[in-house]
Amino acid sequence: MDYSIAIIVPSNEVSTTARRAAETLHLDIPVIAASSGEAVEEARKLIPLGLRLIISHGITYQYLKKELSIPLLELPFGGLDVMATVKQALDIGGRIVHIGTRPFYHYICRSLTTLGIDTKRIFFCELNMEQTIDQQVLTMLDYNFDVFIGGYPVVYTARKAGKIGLEFNVSTEIIQTTLKNAHMIVTMMKQQEENQAMDRAILQTTSDGLIVTDPENNILFINPAAVDIFRHPAEELSGQNLDLMLQKYHIADYRNMDDSAPGESMVPVMMKKTPIVLRQESKGTVISIKKVSEIHDMEYKIRNDLIVKGFVAKHNFSDIIGNSPAILLAKEKAATYARYNSTILIYGETGTGKELFAQSIHNASPRKKQPFIAVNCAALPENLIESELFGYVKGAFTGANSKGKQGLFEQADGGTIFLDEISEIPISIQSKLLRVLQEGDIIRIGGDKVIHVDIRIICSSNKNLLKLIDEGTFKNDLYYRLSTLEINIPPLRQRPEDIGPLTQALLYKYSKKHNKNVYTLDPDVLSYLSRMSFPGNVRQLSNIIERMVILSDSDVVNMETLMKCDLPTDTSVPAVSPTPAEVPSVPHRNLHESEETYIRSVLEECGGNKTAAARILGIHPTTLWRKLKKMDIV
Repeated sequence: MDYSIAIIVPSNEVSTTARRAAETLHLDIPVIAASSGEAVEEARKLIPLGLRLIISHGITYQYLKKELSIPLLELPFGGLDVMATVKQALDIGGRIVHIGTRPFYHYICRSLTTLGIDTKRIFFCELNMEQTIDQQVLTMLDYNFDVFIGGYPVVYTARKAGKIGLEFNVSTEIIQTTLKNAHMIVTMMKQQEENQAMDRAILQTTSDGLIVTDPENNILFINPAAVDIFRHPAEELSGQNLDLMLQKYHIADYRNMDDSAPGESMVPVMMKKTPIVLRQESKGTVISIKKVSEIHDMEYKIRNDLIVKGFVAKHNFSDIIGNSPAILLAKEKAATYARYNSTILIYGETGTGKELFAQSIHNASPRKKQPFIAVNCAALPENLIESELFGYVKGAFTGANSKGKQGLFEQADGGTIFLDEISEIPISIQSKLLRVLQEGDIIRIGGDKVIHVDIRIICSSNKNLLKLIDEGTFKNDLYYRLSTLEINIPPLRQRPEDIGPLTQALLYKYSKKHNKNVYTLDPDVLSYLSRMSFPGNVRQLSNIIERMVILSDSDVVNMETLMKCDLPTDTSVPAVSPTPAEVPSVPHRNLHESEETYIRSVLEECGGNKTAAARILGIHPTTLWRKLKKMDIV
């Protein structure tokens, strides 16, 4: 049976005629005789089966229209059919009443006029939805009417009371015409639904961000690619003013950005707006939106045909989450260094985001359209690291590629190479690395040709390189070449105020990844996380958040979920020893620099901000205050 069209009318006679009309047109559709609330219930049963349009009339039509959002088509009355019912009632005689709707009574009056009979011959009682049909029929029975004209419920109640009831009918031809119109409408609706489904599929799968707004610039539709840029669920964005959302989430068209504004505070995007105009009237706008960094990535890939993972920097300073003075200071320093070509040494414990900073520096530098190659020096075996970095000529050693191989320094030409965990570079190779830093020249293994490369080197370490120099595992002159510019990324335990925004960003990331809607953190959970020491830093926090999202049974992460995550039992922040030997947690410019000179230089870099200086020094603010008092600085 085709459930896309249904006929629901308050008349047994009309429903019987409708079935014959549908059979003549070879339509197998539901035809139901029902009135008022009963008709609404019958319609609701058919909607899950695919009901798209209902044909009805009279008070039943009004009930369906009020209670359902599904389209309705009114079944018209035929003049001859009404006249036949009127003549039948007049032939019976007595007092006659029509209990129904005004459209049908209009046809009754026309029939009486045509027959030359006073229209007052048949009394009219208009049905309303404030009373049941039975109640209205019983009221008319009190007026001693003999003949009742109406739908099935009216006729049934009148006959039970011993009166005569006459149902009206509709001709087969009228029902057939209405069915043909309904079939045409449903066909158009199905075609429109298919077109809309195809449009949605295209909008959902395209890699470009797409937003549709109404004439008031409120968001009607936003696809997943655009949601990724906002980093908030589509449900929170739909219905909101687009300009306000762009401002709220720090997103700006790069063409309208103030050059004087710090680049890391906004996410630059390219936006293209196409107005939707129908019959010379604005209906809204379609906006394509894409991160500028993604456009750079695309241009770079096309130009260089680089598809190897790690050859493109994906992150910007806007991806570094946190508002603590320590992280803001590190971002500010990194943004300043990005404009220059000098070598940068990034210090930070495991999991603090050293590569995130390196990628952001590259994307904020004049080299942003050129390659970015990240090398994990700790992951490369000692016997391969030289050939990977410098390449080799054909036949250089057994098993070598017959055509030779280009090294990573050559592949990074024009761009940036990030040497992660530089402390793991064997000392036997450090001299060759020093030559690259000093002259920009490399020689492939087995070759004698000097190859000049134009690269910017960014290094990182989680170890004290000065200590490694004392131990004889790191070259003194290489350290000073690497540390022209230094950035210290504070560990997470020194910036607990960043745990909140980091957690929110990670909740969104992993909810999207695992197709869940876990976007809220119970305050007790956040308080618990804020007391943890996080030896694995942001990487450890990220693992915990992903675990919580996977284990959560609701859209709010509560303590019960947290306790399932097998967290470390010690959640307290370890005390920092105030002994002078441990204060300089990272080397700073001079091998023999005194503690006092070091503290003064850090305090100067922080613009006198003692809280920020304490975080960089790795000591408690109270400890720093005591030291400054001894130095007569307080």
